[in-house]
Amino acid sequence: MSARIRRSWLVVPISKPEEIARAARSAADVIVLDLVEFVAEEDKPGARGRVEAAIRTAQAGGAEVFAQVDRELFVADLHACAWPGLTGVIVSQLESAQQVADVDGLLADLEAKRGILPGTLEIVAGLETARGNQAAYDIGRASARIWGLTLNRADLIMDLRPEPSGEIHLMPYLMQRLIAVARALGAMAIGAWWRAPARGLLAGPDDTYQAARRGRAIGFTGSPCIDVLQVEPLNRGFTPDAAEVAAAQALMTAYRAAVARGVAVVEQGDSLVDRGSVTQARALLDRAAACAARDREKAEMGARPPLARP
Repeated sequence: MSARIRRSWLVVPISKPEEIARAARSAADVIVLDLVEFVAEEDKPGARGRVEAAIRTAQAGGAEVFAQVDRELFVADLHACAWPGLTGVIVSQLESAQQVADVDGLLADLEAKRGILPGTLEIVAGLETARGNQAAYDIGRASARIWGLTLNRADLIMDLRPEPSGEIHLMPYLMQRLIAVARALGAMAIGAWWRAPARGLLAGPDDTYQAARRGRAIGFTGSPCIDVLQVEPLNRGFTPDAAEVAAAQALMTAYRAAVARGVAVVEQGDSLVDRGSVTQARALLDRAAACAARDREKAEMGARPPLARP
């Protein structure tokens, strides 16, 4: 599986070209063209006809482009969305491996017909019901296209019922289970750890940043959002900060010095530095470097004149 840097997933309705143009200037890692949550049923036929143009607009700032499609309308939605320039699809409310296989088969057919490199369109599985979460592992291994798994809190509220406080007592368990399943599959877990009174897609920048930091700490790699003001906090929260980088570099230096002395474990402050902690430090430094490279890539792409963009 690719370890592409996908920290911010900005969801915008395909039916609103002005929002897509604004999203392209937001520095989002991924722009999600939505046909599920924010497009009225009567507007969907017209929205499907705008997807090719929307993909080109969304790519202008260097974002990757996914489309969010309805599991029950996936045939119409995939025919509308699977064009060159699309990276993949988020399929909402998946509940079985067979549904994934059906999506995989249609994507393969559309790749062949539309000049898209075979096997390159990715799938993010939306697990937004109790049944979908129960079948998470089978769903995740049903196709080699599965890149990531994600939850949708709003739909889970309807399926699992919230407590009087508005919280879902199962949510921390479901998040950590999702991360464990994703790790077992070699896939990515998409989400953040929101706390009351913040409500995910409606959270302000500071709450968004804190949710991203908590999410990264437990294993999420990026999160959806619907406001361009959430993009920067998500990018920052899912990127190791300067203090973390400095600590990781110091740990690596201490370990190398210990190894040179023939010592496998060394104390650093209140912690023991061993091979496991070095592996974690190296992964953190690699992610920090990859995040910086992704930000440079987007900046360079956004600075190009329109005719120079792919």
